[in-house]
Amino acid sequence: MKMNNLKFVLLLLLLFATGFAALSITGYSTSQSSYMPGSQGYVTITITNPSSASADSMTAVFVSITAPPEISISSQENIGDIESLGSRVVTLPFRIKEDAQSGFYSINVKVGGYTKNPSGSTQSYYSTSISVPVMVVRLPIFSASTKQDLLTGIDNVDFVLKNSGGPAKDVTITVNSGTIGILGESQLYLGELKNEANFSFMIDSRNAQDGPAEIPLLVKYKDALGTSHEETVNVRMTVKKEQLDIVFLQDSSVITKKESTLVLKVKNNGKETINNLKIYFTDPSIRLKDSDSLSYGDIAPNEEKSASAVVFATYSPGLNYVPARITWVEKDIEKEETKSIPLTITSDADVSVYVEAKPAPLQAGTEHTLSVLVSNLGSYEISNVEVEMDSDALKNIDVSNKQYIGNLANDDFSTVQFKVKTTSSPGSYTMKIKVNYRDTSGEWKSKTITQPIIIYEAEKRGNGQIYLLVGGLIVVVAAIWYFFIRKKKAQK
Repeated sequence: MKMNNLKFVLLLLLLFATGFAALSITGYSTSQSSYMPGSQGYVTITITNPSSASADSMTAVFVSITAPPEISISSQENIGDIESLGSRVVTLPFRIKEDAQSGFYSINVKVGGYTKNPSGSTQSYYSTSISVPVMVVRLPIFSASTKQDLLTGIDNVDFVLKNSGGPAKDVTITVNSGTIGILGESQLYLGELKNEANFSFMIDSRNAQDGPAEIPLLVKYKDALGTSHEETVNVRMTVKKEQLDIVFLQDSSVITKKESTLVLKVKNNGKETINNLKIYFTDPSIRLKDSDSLSYGDIAPNEEKSASAVVFATYSPGLNYVPARITWVEKDIEKEETKSIPLTITSDADVSVYVEAKPAPLQAGTEHTLSVLVSNLGSYEISNVEVEMDSDALKNIDVSNKQYIGNLANDDFSTVQFKVKTTSSPGSYTMKIKVNYRDTSGEWKSKTITQPIIIYEAEKRGNGQIYLLVGGLIVVVAAIWYFFIRKKKAQK
């Protein structure tokens, strides 16, 4: 009985193996890697009859397809006969519905058929199936425009990037051109873009030829499913450079929110002499104190001239592109042009220091705790603040002679402490306190304060206690004499 059961199981396994081998799907592909909602595509499959026996030829072969509601596809297609060792390539068209959401979908393809014996009658039914993945994603549709259409050399251009398609994430923008580039930051991060974004670039078109020009904005982004893409969106503008070809060079420091002397050098790179050149700053964030312009007079080709003025600027520390109106005379005709002048603004960062000793005053040969208060006097936050103490009269008994504070907002302060032991020689000494920090422009600065200190002679506490004890004994003896000896004599 057990042997018969075993034979029955083996027979079933053989029939299953034969059925699996009689009809198979040996390959599939899709017409695209991804599809937009509303688009059409097709799946291509290869159906194979791998059996070499003539009795295993297949007849009435059909393909049955099922798909999710987001995908429309024909449900069944008849293939006909497939002889042994034969194959058939079948193309199955489909369409993504307009309202399909971005995501991954599966099309289930089932292939079935019957074996056909030499007499023509059918015998056994066999089938196999596969799942074909289809990625649907609503890609962004970008268009770009600008609020101006003229490039004159170096211009601050305002752009508008619109997205009329699916969401775009981690969007970055740069200008990808050989003759038209960007001054300053070469890439701008916009983040997620669903509708539109406004941004600006300082465009340098000095190497471009006059006439129509395409500014290629290279847009890099990730779609809703996280796949990275990049595409170029062109903005058409016109390059029309004036004859004024000058270069600016700042020759002095300008401190924010303080009166400073600006020295600005101008070089004439043109082929003609520039007559009566003047620069007027048009942004109220920088004001000239005693005049309304920087005046250079006449500048010959390849000549450099400097002009200076006391200015008050409220720009943030770092590189700023300052708008200016430039006037000059050319062939007895007064002309003007608007340019952006790069000016580096220095931070007004400064610190003050206050020192306190506990116990006070400082005494020779004793241990004290010095509290050093550091205050930020500037208009902006400073970072990486570190305090260092050094003196010939004070021996640091901490692990280090440096203490770290970190960040200090403007008008803020913080205190660090040093444990020290004073020299054994009383007298007047000095103590140097050095404060290192970094301002908002990223520049490292340091300030050293020399603090006078006085070390007093240590108190002789032992002698004081003796004097106190002797005085106490005298008081006790006087009391005994008064209350006992003197009163007894009075009674007699």
